[in-house]
Amino acid sequence: MTQSRLVRLVLASVAAFLLSWPFVALGADERTGFTVTAWPALQVALLVVVSGLAFWALIEMKERWPAAAAPLHSAPRRAMSRWAAPGALFVALAVYPLFRPPADPMLGLVLDTMTFATIAVGLNITIGMAGLLVLGHAAFWAVGAYTFVLLTVHFHLNFWIAFAASGASAAVVGFLIGLPALRLRGDYLAVVTLGFGEAVRWVLKNEQHVTGGDAGIPGSEIRGNLWEPQGFLGDWLWQPGSGSDVLRECYWFALGLLAVCVLCVTLLSHSRLGRALFALREDETAARCMGIDTVRIKLIAFTSSAMWAGLAGVVTAEYRGSISPDLFDFNMSVLFVAMVVLGGLGSVWGSVLGATLLWTIPVLLQDFFPDIQRFRMLAFGAVMCAMMVVKPDGLLGKKGSK
Repeated sequence: MTQSRLVRLVLASVAAFLLSWPFVALGADERTGFTVTAWPALQVALLVVVSGLAFWALIEMKERWPAAAAPLHSAPRRAMSRWAAPGALFVALAVYPLFRPPADPMLGLVLDTMTFATIAVGLNITIGMAGLLVLGHAAFWAVGAYTFVLLTVHFHLNFWIAFAASGASAAVVGFLIGLPALRLRGDYLAVVTLGFGEAVRWVLKNEQHVTGGDAGIPGSEIRGNLWEPQGFLGDWLWQPGSGSDVLRECYWFALGLLAVCVLCVTLLSHSRLGRALFALREDETAARCMGIDTVRIKLIAFTSSAMWAGLAGVVTAEYRGSISPDLFDFNMSVLFVAMVVLGGLGSVWGSVLGATLLWTIPVLLQDFFPDIQRFRMLAFGAVMCAMMVVKPDGLLGKKGSK
């Protein structure tokens, strides 16, 4: 029994280390490269030991709990166990910027990952739950980003008003696209959404007097009307005075948006509406025979999915500082679909995992192994083909899973 407990303690310590590794502060040295400073390393060691003991204590307590619990306590206990790991991950990501240099490129990488994870989770409503193949999802992302920029630059609106308007405008566009696509499924729907995505990109390119054309809208105009009068979060945190503060505020805002998106889509998947979405995915004719209003369900899927993409566009515009039509091309739409498929159709956390893998791994490979970039698309295609053969439901997906 003692040996078993020791093994559990080691496993718990390893899990704690995997959660606490971002707290290591790397210092740049011109001669030796990156070195780990002593105090952050000591912090990590203490955090590993304390967290390992805490995990081990929780495991032991769980085994000592009676197997037959009261019905009133079983549901809260299952909910706590289900959200314990996501809660720990959220806390780790929230404090991560405090232990990193202000302008650390890793912050930007994690920020982009959280933004794309928000888009993938929203797209999972349409593809994973409703079974509607959309190949122009980057267009809704562009609508939200350009709406936010135009409202803050030309009309000098408050951030939160422009933020809400960006999500609303993307939702309205999603509703309008869903109307003519009600009778389409499969490849035909994919072609319609593909054409819509390319149409939006070329409109942004050609309407130069409004969108700036290929050059886009520079970051100096965006931040000049947003950051100076009131700041990103107003006086609640601090008045941003440097690029590092902008990066951190965008990071925390992207994390909060991702958390709200995951929570809302998870609740949606467990609701009656979510069951109707999954029924639509399995068999539209059978769902209609069961009394499900498939027209309303499709419009809800298009509208809600587009809304999350539009809200994520606000984070993209703020963080990047400038936007251009080339950012919202067809390749990004395909990447979003690949994130959902790789993570698992219908799985909320699968979309988060798919976005993390498909965005962070190529960026890290580009930084550490630049020669591999020549074979990046070849490797990407091989991995996706292997996934379709070995695990067609995705990494975390299962037929009918939520």
